[in-house]
Amino acid sequence: MHYYKKTPGKKVLIPLVIHGVSLQFISYTSLFSGSYVDEGTLLLLENIRVPGEGVILDIGCGYGVIGITIAKLNPKLRVYMTDVNPLAVKATKQNSKLNNVEDRVVVLEGDRYEPVKNMLFNAIYSNPPLSAGMKIVEDIVLGAREYLFRDGFAQFVLAKGGEYLAREARKTYSLVEAISKKGYILLYLKP
Repeated sequence: MHYYKKTPGKKVLIPLVIHGVSLQFISYTSLFSGSYVDEGTLLLLENIRVPGEGVILDIGCGYGVIGITIAKLNPKLRVYMTDVNPLAVKATKQNSKLNNVEDRVVVLEGDRYEPVKNMLFNAIYSNPPLSAGMKIVEDIVLGAREYLFRDGFAQFVLAKGGEYLAREARKTYSLVEAISKKGYILLYLKP
């Protein structure tokens, strides 16, 4: 399952200021949104809901923007991040050090929820990889329920398929909020 480029491309440094927090991210041009933080991720971060404490998951983390930003916003959280792309995992590990959160961040290589299959989280976040296909995105969004504590929640940003996934989520989640903004759908789900 290799929907990503195998060569790293050019190494770049991406600055980000969000919710008054300044961050920097090492990336590679071959990664998704490798030269800038994409609009969907920014939208999710602008509307992020962060638990007061506990353990969270950034699934399909790319170079770590969502999970590392959350770690900076709340130092009480333990942050797990997964990605199937070895280069994304490498960049995320570099970025957790660069942003001084490596003591609270665990970065794991693997497909979707496989690296955390026996864990539960207070919150799960993702800008799922549409380039991997709708089946993968659906597995990430609908599968989150199995990995959430009863009082947990998930937040996703989707450029395509958001309305469909909101309908599907209503079949199994107790609460589904779907908000359209800037051509994206923001989903907030509770088990």
